[in-house]
Amino acid sequence: MPFDWNSFLTLADELAGRTDEAAKRTAISRAYYCVFNLAFGRAELTAGGYPGGVGYHDWCWSKYRETPDSTCKKLGIDGDRMKRRRVKADYHAYIPRLDDEVQLVLEEARQFRTELAALNPRYPLP
Repeated sequence: MPFDWNSFLTLADELAGRTDEAAKRTAISRAYYCVFNLAFGRAELTAGGYPGGVGYHDWCWSKYRETPDSTCKKLGIDGDRMKRRRVKADYHAYIPRLDDEVQLVLEEARQFRTELAALNPRYPLP
């Protein structure tokens, strides 16, 4: 049975409710990886398999940004922004207003999933 990437967002919600900083940072990361893996899987189906030579994340988000549909472009921009937040959570020593950041990322991830599900099934394009 294939892994359900949506379970990462469920886990992120659980981690966000904890009080420790590690859990909150991990919540940001899991929320990002939920949307990334959903988007990447779809891009491989519609835009062709990942060709190598560039990073997985860069390839994925560029496929969305380069498709001439405004919602698809928005998903690529949103995905890039969530990636930057995930990198910050994973590698930066200080995150101001961490609780607010976690809630923002969780909301963005939920919105991303909704928009991805409503996107024309042929997008992103090759």
